[in-house]
Amino acid sequence: MSYTAYVSTKNADSLSVRNAPLGDKIDFLSNGSEVTVRGESVAKGDWNWVEIGDNRWVASEFLTTIKNTKVIATRSQETIAGGLRVYKTRLVDRSGNVVDRVRLICGRINKQTPSHTPDSQTPPPFGIYTFDTPGWVYEGEDLKPEFGGVWSPITPSFRTNRSGIGVHYDPSTFKGNYNVGTAGCFATPTVNERNIMTKFIRTHKPKHFIFYEG
Repeated sequence: MSYTAYVSTKNADSLSVRNAPLGDKIDFLSNGSEVTVRGESVAKGDWNWVEIGDNRWVASEFLTTIKNTKVIATRSQETIAGGLRVYKTRLVDRSGNVVDRVRLICGRINKQTPSHTPDSQTPPPFGIYTFDTPGWVYEGEDLKPEFGGVWSPITPSFRTNRSGIGVHYDPSTFKGNYNVGTAGCFATPTVNERNIMTKFIRTHKPKHFIFYEG
């Protein structure tokens, strides 16, 4: 038996990977990371351990399954617009099918390391977020121009000092001005990707936004 799960820690900490149940630490997974759990859990020490690869074990208490619709953004090595990291993003329906894919960017150029610090203009911490109102995309002329006319707020499921986070469109991505990037929200870099994301949110009403280091 195998299933997909996501790392879910209370403070957005990374999760230790060990070579055996309660064994030596061999790696770390960022909060929100997607893993494939294999087989049954093994109780040892104070935790229940599950295997996520050959000789790779984690405590199942720090994993969660998410079976409803979701947006999954994975940080890649690719950059655009002079230094913005690209988050390759899957739009996944309730059955687990990838409906579409878009790119997202987050933070300002030269401020690409996720942080808990308010007003840092960096991406927020890796982890699992929830859409405040699934299926809702606000559109209006009263939105700040740099929000690209669309806004869907999301809230961290872990403790952090960051707030005011959402999904929108960044019309300055390729303009080379001081507004390139975001102050900490997740943004589509093109109009086409904005439209794909907006349609998915409205049609499929995702409940979770998952953000992790690839």
